[in-house]
Amino acid sequence: MPDRELWVGGFPSYYGGADTELDHSIDLWRRFGVEVHLVPMPGADEHMMVSVLERGCHIHEYRDNIFAGKTVASFCNGPFLAKLPAIMQHGRPAKVIWFNCMTWLFGPEKEAHSKGWIDVFGFISDYQQKILVPQLEAIRPVNAFRCTPYFNAERVAWRYREWDGCYKVGRISRDDQGKFAPDTWRIFDRVMAPPGLQKKVYILGYGPNAQKKCGTPTPGLDLMVWAPGAIGATEFYNGIDTLVHKTDGSRESFCRVLLEAYAHGVVPIVERDYAFPELVVHGETGYMASSSDEMSFIASMLAHDPAEHRRVAENGRKHLEQLVNPEKCWAGWEEVIK
Repeated sequence: MPDRELWVGGFPSYYGGADTELDHSIDLWRRFGVEVHLVPMPGADEHMMVSVLERGCHIHEYRDNIFAGKTVASFCNGPFLAKLPAIMQHGRPAKVIWFNCMTWLFGPEKEAHSKGWIDVFGFISDYQQKILVPQLEAIRPVNAFRCTPYFNAERVAWRYREWDGCYKVGRISRDDQGKFAPDTWRIFDRVMAPPGLQKKVYILGYGPNAQKKCGTPTPGLDLMVWAPGAIGATEFYNGIDTLVHKTDGSRESFCRVLLEAYAHGVVPIVERDYAFPELVVHGETGYMASSSDEMSFIASMLAHDPAEHRRVAENGRKHLEQLVNPEKCWAGWEEVIK
């Protein structure tokens, strides 16, 4: 038997915060010798299946007793929560580690906690923990596990793209109304580039829900949009210079797109709220803004000062590598995987 073994209810993917977090977590676990067993709930991408097998993981088909006596983790996986009653009935796991990647509790999560089925709750930021722990403690005592989500920066070779006569601003998220601000088009429209520098806007993850929230794009806005998953995240980040990320109700518990921006040399502009103050050194690794107009102003300032843009982009990559240092990220997991 390996020194450490972890079973996972769910499967990584190339899309979505929780599933991409799981993808990179696998790299961390394998780096520290954890034997990883993945149980797709409900399915798995074929390319990702090849990837995890190449990394030495094991894949199993779900059955109600598959986690009996095992240490199992799940990252915001609704089907796992739905199956917990059957899982408990057919053989209780040795330990259940649950990560809610949002800033609100799910009904099945509350029920599972009330019955004592979740042994450890993982939290990905101090902000998230401060919001959710009091709600959980109102139900019953909580065993909390604070963990900085891992991002394998070695996957992204560092290179800074010089501007080629075009300043490219954009955003990426899932097609969720809570992820899009109602004034999204106004924010991008008010970004001003200097004479001789064209401005273009790129949005990945734009679908019917975003369209309902944002309305009709501003006439004349040079715009390119893609549906969720239409192109890879790396292709998207390699095509923009500045990320402008404003939401409307999602209350970011961590915001994985921020790490992705850091990795790819993209300067992020985010809200001065939620978990962002834990992740951004304002004016050094990115920028936080208190209003939409301030976001537009900062993006415009960077368009007029490419040297400053490059300085912050380089700082962002260095900050990422410190933020997600493998030993730092492993420290919490080492205590719960035994």
